[in-house]
Amino acid sequence: MNRRREGITGYIAGGLGNQLFILGAAWEQAERLGVPLLLDRSHFGVTGTRGFELDALPTPARVLDPGESWRSVRISSERVLPFPTRLGRIHLERDADRYSPSIQSVRPGTTLVGYFQSPRYFPTVGPRLLEAMVGMPETDVEAATLQRMRSEPAITLHLRRGDYLAVPSDRQFIASVGYARRALRLLDYLGLRLPVRVFSDSVDLVRDELADVEAEFDFVDDRSLGIWSTIKAMASGSAMIMSNSSFSWWAATLMEHRGTSPIVIGPRPWTAGGTAKADLLGPDWITLDAR
Repeated sequence: MNRRREGITGYIAGGLGNQLFILGAAWEQAERLGVPLLLDRSHFGVTGTRGFELDALPTPARVLDPGESWRSVRISSERVLPFPTRLGRIHLERDADRYSPSIQSVRPGTTLVGYFQSPRYFPTVGPRLLEAMVGMPETDVEAATLQRMRSEPAITLHLRRGDYLAVPSDRQFIASVGYARRALRLLDYLGLRLPVRVFSDSVDLVRDELADVEAEFDFVDDRSLGIWSTIKAMASGSAMIMSNSSFSWWAATLMEHRGTSPIVIGPRPWTAGGTAKADLLGPDWITLDAR
């Protein structure tokens, strides 16, 4: 029996945030149809890609063996494309900026290709996906760090730089220090005056950028925190100032899932082209100009 033909396969790509969105969309459709959930990780066999992070996450998914997977090929410094190696249905995300209800018409044997960056793609499995993230194992050191952070109220500030800086300038868009400054002023106005834990993939750069901003900053540069514990650490705050990053979105959503009713501030626009990514901005979240 070819389980790939009867299941729903998510073609996984990108960093952890994107991987979680794709997983959520595929899981939702597999559950709707009552068929196996399968993950194709061939993207990560290409040199220069990030790591596959979902193998230890407790979900119903089965990761396809190499012989069952598609072939992924790098076509430029920025793009890796998947090529089907077997007959089967394909659902290609046509518009990455908004939810498309066409996904509800997929049939067993379909591979989902896209990033599916909207919680509307996984309304029923979303809470279980968040609980699976909460339950990811921690080392003793990670557990102690997370316990300390949860016991010390703070604002989480995420400023993503890293690979965003490598994107051509006409497509580069990062949440600015001005955005962070406005967000901190707003939280102060709302009466939330707490130390600020800063998370970034470019800590030294962000430390310099924030040098003249008046706040009690704690720059988190703890190499003992793995990627899952980092997202839990970001979610441990009392409020969140997001970056335009899917990783940031999951941290904010996990923070809300903890039931603490945090204030979440998100950036607009989300991209250099002015896209709002409205589906990524929760109805109770505050948005500020990110330029």
